[in-house]
Amino acid sequence: MIRDRASLARIVAGGKLENVYRLQVMNATEQAQTYSVAVKGLEGIAMAEGTTVDVDSAQTRGVAVRVQIPYGTAEPGSHPIEFEITAQSGKGHVLEKSVFLVPR
Repeated sequence: MIRDRASLARIVAGGKLENVYRLQVMNATEQAQTYSVAVKGLEGIAMAEGTTVDVDSAQTRGVAVRVQIPYGTAEPGSHPIEFEITAQSGKGHVLEKSVFLVPR
């Protein structure tokens, strides 16, 4: 999980504050897998879209993940968050820490 450094926090439609991350998912199994992605750590935090990622067998897939919070629900600064990636087959579960930036 890498925070997209080219894109700072921004206000998007619906009055939400958004950060963008780069998610790299590796499938080391011999079968194609679908992974569910969730985020937690701040009030009202949610992914903007795409809560699943399909990865072919023995492949790696990079995807952009847009995470949003309602504007004004967090103080300015860096806030710890956690991404939860779970194989829908039940054969894998990973927690990755990151931060959500709220501008002044």
